[in-house]
Amino acid sequence: MKENYFVKDKLKKIAIANYLKKKLASAGFIDVEVLKSVFNTRIVIYSLKPGFIIGKKGSNIRALTEDLEKRFELSKVHIEIGEIPNKDLDPKVVIENIFSNISRGTPWKSVVYNALRQIKEAGAIGAEIIAKGNTSGKGQRKRKSRFFFGYMKKAGDQKSLVAMEKRTTFPGLGTIGITLRIVRPDIVFSDKIDVLEFSKKYKMEIQEEELLERQEKVSKDAEEKVEKKNADKKVVKDETKTEKTKEKVSAKKKVPAKKKNDVKDETKSVKEEKSVKSEKEEKSSDKDETKKEEIK
Repeated sequence: MKENYFVKDKLKKIAIANYLKKKLASAGFIDVEVLKSVFNTRIVIYSLKPGFIIGKKGSNIRALTEDLEKRFELSKVHIEIGEIPNKDLDPKVVIENIFSNISRGTPWKSVVYNALRQIKEAGAIGAEIIAKGNTSGKGQRKRKSRFFFGYMKKAGDQKSLVAMEKRTTFPGLGTIGITLRIVRPDIVFSDKIDVLEFSKKYKMEIQEEELLERQEKVSKDAEEKVEKKNADKKVVKDETKTEKTKEKVSAKKKVPAKKKNDVKDETKSVKEEKSVKSEKEEKSSDKDETKKEEIK
């Protein structure tokens, strides 16, 4: 079944992500992408400290590739370190920074305030950090503290547009669970859309498209007219050329015909002259004979 193959492939990718999350926790592991091809298997790792993954002269990354090939039966593993764009707007990166700072022993409130300030400076529409647990000290009751700014959706289908991440930290006081929500600047909620402005923009776009279509039609018509004129000119030129060539050919043909006629006329005239001469000679001979007879 094809479905079983895709399910197994997805389960293998989840297992690789969980394995790398445990093994590269000290390197600030964020996310992983597994890209399979015919020639090799590319694994792109996103982390806050890529130097820990690479190691001295690439020793750690070589050992990691061999481990992945043996453990998950992958062929020709090629590991790459990916860049994280907009670190202050990625909830995984922000919560990893909060976790590492609180685990070092820095006060959790200052960490939360710094994280909110960085998110706000990055241009987020809204953000919220909720801290639950033993936040006041040993022997105290568990509390819930909420820190937020801007606009946030928590109900309905549009809450899926909000990026959310959860993490449990372990400071010296006890455990603190942190929930982070970020609304990125490129997200637009439906209640923030002005329908009138949207309709005006839509009408303007339609009008611009119609104008462009008209301009294209006018330009096409003008081009067609120019092409027709050029074609007509070419036809006229071709006709004139053909007429001239016909005239030249007819003139060449007429010249030898005239010569033949002239020759015929000359031959006729020569024959007539000969006949006239012969008649004159006969007449002169007859006259001589008559004279001679008279003399006798």
